[in-house]
Amino acid sequence: MDGVSVLDMSNKKVSVLDSGVFPILKIENFLPEDEYEEVKKEVKSKIKELDTMIKSGWKPKFDEGRNFYRLYLDNLYKEDRSKSKTLLAIEKNLFSKDMMEVFSSMPETAFRMIPFTTTYETDLTVYTNDDGYSWHNDVGSSRIANYVLMIDLGMKFEGGHTQISNSKYEWLKENNIDVDIDIKPKGNQLIVMPMWVTHRVSPIKTKTENLENSRITINGHFGFLEGFSRKRSITE
Repeated sequence: MDGVSVLDMSNKKVSVLDSGVFPILKIENFLPEDEYEEVKKEVKSKIKELDTMIKSGWKPKFDEGRNFYRLYLDNLYKEDRSKSKTLLAIEKNLFSKDMMEVFSSMPETAFRMIPFTTTYETDLTVYTNDDGYSWHNDVGSSRIANYVLMIDLGMKFEGGHTQISNSKYEWLKENNIDVDIDIKPKGNQLIVMPMWVTHRVSPIKTKTENLENSRITINGHFGFLEGFSRKRSITE
């Protein structure tokens, strides 16, 4: 589905994807090139740590339909977030003046509330062969919206699309959900959507066993409650 440019932000391409019911924000070249390269270096080192954990027998326990590996960066760096270039880059760019203008310009209340949020999450998620995330939404008592930033360390997989539906998510009617927006994975691409939107990650087929070639994202949620994640340290 074609997007409509809403703001010229240097090298960024800002688009609003219209489902016919609600808007989805998509930004290409979200991080400046130098910061994106720094983030990729750090993510690459974490992928190596994750690979060691997996080979030692570690496997996260999730509900049926949620198949992926995840590292909670907020927890890993809770003693000193300044040690993570990823956390610094995400916070700096998600809450920049330009992004506040983008969020405020969106024709949907959830986006317009983001500039006033006080907490957010930062996770590193890796989808390997046969992984995926079935239809769901991210509704939570403190959540307003969620974001996904794609990291390209050498993508060699099929599938892994972010698919969005106008259908209201219901456990017993999952097979009747239609895809209204389909977003192909692309490095340094940011997607932001309201937490109540029905979405999924389509099943993945990888061409190698190298985790760096998998679907890798930095993702999380915007929210309000103090205990949900952490206070933002950047002020506008």
